[in-house]
Amino acid sequence: MLSRIFTPALRSVRNAGHHAPAPNNGATLPDMAKWKPQTPTSFIHDGYAMSKVPFNVRNHRLFMLKATLFLAVGFWAPFIVVEYQLRKANQ
Repeated sequence: MLSRIFTPALRSVRNAGHHAPAPNNGATLPDMAKWKPQTPTSFIHDGYAMSKVPFNVRNHRLFMLKATLFLAVGFWAPFIVVEYQLRKANQ
């Protein structure tokens, strides 16, 4: 009965010192010669990672124009509202 308890424990203690060598010989940085980008694990429609965005990014100039307009409206909206309120108050 004691052998059932101590044999697995003794086996694990014996094998604890026999680790596989660390990748890159223990270096903390990845080996850039063997580095590959991370591949998606779920279904990707177009075969690349950002394919599920709700807008089209294939036409880069049109996307840049739409993104600039979207961000500009969000940035300038408070200034336009304040200017309108100040003009309304000065009438």
